[in-house]
Amino acid sequence: MDISRIADIGSVNQTNLTRSVEQRTENKSSSLAAEHTDKFVKSEAMFSPAYTKKSAQKQNSDNNLTQRENTENHAVEKTETDGGNGGKGELMTKGVSHIIRAMLVKQGEILSGSVPSLGAKMYAEELLNQLRALYGNSPAEENTPEYWQPEETAARLLTFFDAVNITEGKQPMLERSFLSAFSDTEQLFGGRGRLPLESYETKQLVLDAYFNKGAA
Repeated sequence: MDISRIADIGSVNQTNLTRSVEQRTENKSSSLAAEHTDKFVKSEAMFSPAYTKKSAQKQNSDNNLTQRENTENHAVEKTETDGGNGGKGELMTKGVSHIIRAMLVKQGEILSGSVPSLGAKMYAEELLNQLRALYGNSPAEENTPEYWQPEETAARLLTFFDAVNITEGKQPMLERSFLSAFSDTEQLFGGRGRLPLESYETKQLVLDAYFNKGAA
């Protein structure tokens, strides 16, 4: 997965990372060009690392999630083949969800001291390698508890949200992606309530800062 096809990484500078969660406002992003969308759909539909599939066969904790991803990829391919509507939007949602999940999986791993599965770990690391262009951090920093504290992690998630390169229907798509990614991460770690407390604090910060602004 090429994250630069989803996020306008070059438009985000270091200032974005220093703002607190409370100070952040939603930025409008430029629309996704049709040719970039086509390239993303083709590359994302083909992306299914062999190591993820092999690991899923060996580790029960990853079986359900891997099966779900395979089903989603099949559905996307069928939609494109049949010429149905909404295939690209759904694929964008899944791609964004995978990126968010990579951050949540790494946070859970570092703060809990446990690895959910080898496949999930390697998949997350692959995406985090690309995210470093957005955040400007080093691999060593990602392996420290300080890096994954709730406020810092929430701020990085919001920075990624700002960089997602679509305009129409952006907030509902991001909300679906975020909640799906969080639920998937919980399942990888054993189910609801099994993530570190900091993960749930991160979730609440993100919901309050980005999605619940209009709530009464």
